[in-house]
Amino acid sequence: MSNQVLLRLPDDLATRFAQLVAPRQRGRFLLDLLRRELERESSELKEAAKHLTEIEAGNPVLAAEAGEWLESPLAADADDGFDAAVFESQYREAQALHEPRKARTEEGA
Repeated sequence: MSNQVLLRLPDDLATRFAQLVAPRQRGRFLLDLLRRELERESSELKEAAKHLTEIEAGNPVLAAEAGEWLESPLAADADDGFDAAVFESQYREAQALHEPRKARTEEGA
């Protein structure tokens, strides 16, 4: 099963895309790009979770808080206060903090 998606591109990006990718290769190009980026995002989230677990394991207060969170029951209204814009902003800030550490780690490798 597949879904069709309408994608609007800014003029400059659409022009570059049309110039650099042959018409019969554009669908495959976008699929490959999307798969690669989703895998990268997934890998980064896994690394972040691993790093957070390591931090929590070394801090009893955080470990206790994580344990309470894991043991709490799920409720339908649990996300009533969730703000996607705030989450995205905080995520970008965390990513920006992670990038210099990642670069230092790669330089030392």
